[in-house]
Amino acid sequence: MDVKIKYKVAAITVLPLALFCGRSFADTSGSTQPYTAQADSFSDWLAQGSLYGDLQTMTFFKEFTGTVQDKRTSSFGGDVQYRSPEFHGFSFGLGEYGAYNLGLNPNGTDATEPYLPSNNVNVLGKAFIRYQGYGLDLQAGRIGLDTPFANGGDERTMIPGLYQGFGGSYALPVAKDLKLYGYRIYRFKPESSETFGKGDAASPEVEDTGLPSIDSNGFTTFGVRYGKLYDAKAEAWYYDFDKRAKMEYAGVEIPIKSLSVGGWTPYWGAQYLHEGNTSDQTYPYRNVDADLYSGRIGVRSRNHTFFVSGTNVPAKNGAFMSGAYFAPYSYGIYETTPIENGQPLASMVTGNQPGSALAVRYIYHKEKIQAVFGYTRLNLKPSTGVYYPLVAENINAGFMVLGYDITERLHVEFEFDVVHSPSPVTGNYRAERLRLVYRFGDHKPSFEDL
Repeated sequence: MDVKIKYKVAAITVLPLALFCGRSFADTSGSTQPYTAQADSFSDWLAQGSLYGDLQTMTFFKEFTGTVQDKRTSSFGGDVQYRSPEFHGFSFGLGEYGAYNLGLNPNGTDATEPYLPSNNVNVLGKAFIRYQGYGLDLQAGRIGLDTPFANGGDERTMIPGLYQGFGGSYALPVAKDLKLYGYRIYRFKPESSETFGKGDAASPEVEDTGLPSIDSNGFTTFGVRYGKLYDAKAEAWYYDFDKRAKMEYAGVEIPIKSLSVGGWTPYWGAQYLHEGNTSDQTYPYRNVDADLYSGRIGVRSRNHTFFVSGTNVPAKNGAFMSGAYFAPYSYGIYETTPIENGQPLASMVTGNQPGSALAVRYIYHKEKIQAVFGYTRLNLKPSTGVYYPLVAENINAGFMVLGYDITERLHVEFEFDVVHSPSPVTGNYRAERLRLVYRFGDHKPSFEDL
């Protein structure tokens, strides 16, 4: 399990002339300190601050051999962020996001990528007050999240998923690498939406087979994380997704330093997840009972990581979707939970079926270059599905992601995916994603400050 801490810089979007925003695939578990300039007076607190963001553009292509229409989407924009200095521990932040199509996209939702805005979108996505002090880091308002099963969507879109609520973290004085987390979320803004509402992500690849979004009172989550770069990592989380399901998750990764040779250190990891009923479930969620077991072995050095992981979701008669695992606020296809069994275009989250998965990954990161190569094998079992039964199928998926920092502020990234699927709806398909981002401003936030 990688406790990956995203140091994505949020983007500006009133100028459409930059192509994509890319995350470095280096393991950056040790987050940088958030912006902590101090104001000497209340008037300075209101007048001084930091402005930053990025201009970006992204283009998606998907070609299917099944009955689904091919998709092509281009989006230009970004975001601009403001962070005030601290005044007695208090600060505030604003973030405006936008995406524009410039008339380049085809008409109709069937021909465009659902995870990327195909129409013009502009939204005040961040508006929060924050307190930092005595080990506490608390926020309230419109915020970003970095929890395993509720986050921004891992930068595969122009505008992240954002949340309205309150919560934060507490770093223990005796063990600063150990943090406690808690959030109460009331509203959610999907990636391509301009509004915060009571629904969830509900973004399946093939809409007719996916979980529908339902109105609810959001969710509550509590968690604990421990982690150091290239050292032991662990985390455990509890989620209560109102009207849907309860979830418990735990994962650990431990390096075997006694076997280190020439800068290479082997490691192993294990993860477990369980989903069960809530007291206020609504249709179609009934008899939720899912378990997920995952193990990983790998080796890493300063610039390289290689691992093999296996995951099993047992089939259960009478359970919702025959025991399949799901995550209401995770983005099906382009999903990065701690369970790295799927690649960007095929994961256990998108299948709505129990089964097993085998994943192989190689990650390279050095200075200006980032690269990821992966293969995933899914053996999916029959499922009751939501609207109609889903038959067993085997899926093979391969992908590569190549990123390069042209300058300190300009980053380009290309992704290519190939999926072999027996589904008559999608058939075999492939996708290409091109992204370019230009970062501006004078401060790079930590993941908590996104």
